[in-house]
Parts: sequence; structure tokens; C-alpha cells
Amino acid sequence: MTTQYMKVSRIANWASTLDVTLPKTLDDALAAYEALRYVETGHEPVIGTDKLKAAGVAAEVERVAKELSVNAHLEEAQRRVAGQLESRIIREAAAAAPSVLDQISERFDAEAARYVAAAVKLPLDLTSGSVVETRDAEVLAALGEATEAAAFIEKVDAWLESLGELPGYGSNYEPVLRVTAPDDYKPLYALREAHRNRHTADTLLQSVGPVYFAAARNGVVGVVT
Repeated sequence: MTTQYMKVSRIANWASTLDVTLPKTLDDALAAYEALRYVETGHEPVIGTDKLKAAGVAAEVERVAKELSVNAHLEEAQRRVAGQLESRIIREAAAAAPSVLDQISERFDAEAARYVAAAVKLPLDLTSGSVVETRDAEVLAALGEATEAAAFIEKVDAWLESLGELPGYGSNYEPVLRVTAPDDYKPLYALREAHRNRHTADTLLQSVGPVYFAAARNGVVGVVT
């Protein structure tokens, strides 16, 4: 189960991961949430017994009890404030998603085009061995281009997936359709196969993204919707 804390932790990384500017309302809420981490919520009472006499025991117990009570109230207050801030951040993130999408779309299109241009230069059966066998500097350069472009595409892919955790966004969709738009069943089948076998694929193919590679080699256009 995904907790509110986990959702907020991912939202807090949107700006740095996707290189976008968040709306001020969301940015302010995240700043408040970060500041809450440093609020002092109490400490262990210092109990000195070296000079404690019988007549002062009751007063000492009362003093310690008050400190413990204050600490407990502070911790509960921090927990409640955190819960309210988390709910606010999640709502603000849902509202901010279209703005983030607008900011990443142009770069995504460029990186997708860069990826496709590089992927078509690679061996169809992409393995460490097949790349070495080509002994072609252009293939090695294409591999580097595809790997770099795939890194950004994967970030966008993961971000789109995380939107399913926010109010107003569904999560029941084909994983292979988050960043691709096949126009008929044949390429869709290839994407599904690549997704199904992604964990057992050659490590080199994994580095460029098996699904993205299958999309590029099957003429599927990359999209962000």
C-alpha cells in the first residue's frame, strides 16, 4: 500500500527529476512539509537523583510527568500537521500535473526523436555480444545516445505512472501505453512482449529500455498525453 508519506516523497522530487518549475502553491506546501521535519517535538527529561531528598520526590515526579505530557502533545501535533500537509500536497500535485506536462512535452519529444534515431542504428537483437560483433563506432555512439535518451524517457514514464496515485487520475491502463501510441495491434503486441520479458532481457537491452526499443523498431511514435 502506498502511504501519503510515500506519495509526498515522490512529489517532492518532481522539480529535480524532471527539471520543471512547480506552481507556487505546491512549492510552498512542500517547503512547509520540509520545515516540519526540523520542529523540536520534545526530549528525554533530565532526571537528577544525586541531591534528591524524600521531601522533593513528589515534585520531581510531577515535573517529569509534565515534560512527558508536553512531549507527547508535541509529537501528536506534529503528526496531525504532517497529515494535513500531505493531503494538501497531494491535492496541489494533482492540480499541478498539467503544468508539469506542458513543461516536459517539448523535451520529451526531442528525446524520443533522439532515441528513435539512435535505436534504428542498433542491432535488432540487441545484446552485448551483437554490439561487439559489429565493431562499428557508429553503433557504439548510437548506443550511448539511446541510453542517455532512455534515461529521460524512463523518468517521464515513472512520473506518468505515479499520477495514478493522485485524485482525479486513473491507474488502470496498459503500462506500455504511458509513453507510446501504437496505431494497430501488431506493434502493441511487440510492446507487451517486451514489457513481459523486460527483467530477463540482456543487460544492454535493459539499459536502453526493452519497451522503448521495441517501440522504436516497430515504428511506434513516442507521445506524452
